[in-house]
Amino acid sequence: MTTSQAPTPELLALHRRYVQSRCLKLRNRLVEAHLNLVRQQAARFSQASSACYDDLFQQGCFGLLDAVQRYQPQRGYAFSTYAVTLIRGQMQHYLRDRHHLIRSPWRLRQLLSRWDQLQNQRQQAGLPPLDRRGQARSLGCRVERLQMALQMREALNLRSFDAAPDGMAFEPADRRPTPEARLAEAEVEEWIEAHSPDDQFLLRGVMHQGLSQRQLARQLGWPPCRVNRRLQQLRQQAVLRFSATPPSRPRRQSPSSGH
Repeated sequence: MTTSQAPTPELLALHRRYVQSRCLKLRNRLVEAHLNLVRQQAARFSQASSACYDDLFQQGCFGLLDAVQRYQPQRGYAFSTYAVTLIRGQMQHYLRDRHHLIRSPWRLRQLLSRWDQLQNQRQQAGLPPLDRRGQARSLGCRVERLQMALQMREALNLRSFDAAPDGMAFEPADRRPTPEARLAEAEVEEWIEAHSPDDQFLLRGVMHQGLSQRQLARQLGWPPCRVNRRLQQLRQQAVLRFSATPPSRPRRQSPSSGH
C-alpha cells in the first residue's frame, strides 16, 4: 500500500509556484517527479488484471496530471495521498470501459445477504462455522459462486467505514478479479465521484488507502468528530446504494390502460 508522504521542501516549493504561475514547464517537472506513484499502481493493477502495464501506466499518467493541476498545497495534506486516489480512479475507469462489463452484481449482493444471515443464525445457535463447501451447500449455490460474491464484498469493502484502521484499504486480489468484482469497483468509483471533493477524499482515503480517521482529520484540517460523523453518514448512503435490492423494472401497461 502506498503510504502518504509529504513532498520534499523543494517539491513543495514547486507545487506552490505552480499554483501561482500555472507554468507548463513547472507542471511537467512535477509530473516527472511523481511518476513513481504511477509505476507502483500500474504494477499492482497489471498483476491483478489482464491489462498490460504500459496501458495502465499511460492511464495513470492522466490521473497524475490531473492531480498536479488540482492539488492545493495550502490545505496541508500530502500530495501522494491525493494523487494516488486519482491515479487509481483513472485505471479503474480504464478497466471498466475496456472489459465491457454487463452482468449486474445485484444477485451476488443477495447471496451475500443470505450468507450473512446464515453466519448469524449459526453463531446464535452456538454451531461451529461451516467451510466454504458447507456454506455453499446450505445456500444452494456453487462454491465458485459464493467465492465470487465474497470477492465482490472485498471490492466494496464497506467495513472500512466503521473504524478506518491503518491497513484496511482495498488492494487488488492476488488472483485476477472476476468481471463481477470489477463491476463492483466501477460502481463504487462512480458513486464516489458523485460526491463533493472533501467527501471523495474521505472515501478514497478510507477505501483505497486505509487511512485512519485521525489521519483524515489532520489532512483535511477537520475535528476528528466531524470526520467520524461524516463517514457514518457516507456509510449509511453506501449501505442503501449497494444493498441486495434488485434493480427496478418499468411496469407494463395493461391493454385497458392508455385511454
